[in-house]
Amino acid sequence: MIDRILSDLNKVEGIKGSMVVGKDGLVIASQMPSGIDVELIGAMASAAFGSAERTASEINQGTLQQMMIEGEHGKTLMTDAGEGILVVLTDPGVNLGLIRISMKRSTEKVKSIL
Repeated sequence: MIDRILSDLNKVEGIKGSMVVGKDGLVIASQMPSGIDVELIGAMASAAFGSAERTASEINQGTLQQMMIEGEHGKTLMTDAGEGILVVLTDPGVNLGLIRISMKRSTEKVKSIL
């Protein structure tokens, strides 16, 4: 079921891959491009999201909703999916509004499953 959500999400223009990882860093489902070590990315995404959650709390920003890492070759966006984290890789010049709307819908579906 989650694989279907990720497959549909990956059809959005500019998305290169997506995955859901547990808050413990274990991969729940993945639709990432070949050549990406999903186990390593899962662990790193969980650690980064956890740090961002603590930072948001410490600076009184409330519950972390989303975080983004912007690199030369694309963006990585992560959203809180209840017991998991939805991770999306994009092209560099992507329409962030479209990506965020698509991620919000997918996040709600993942939350209902987890």
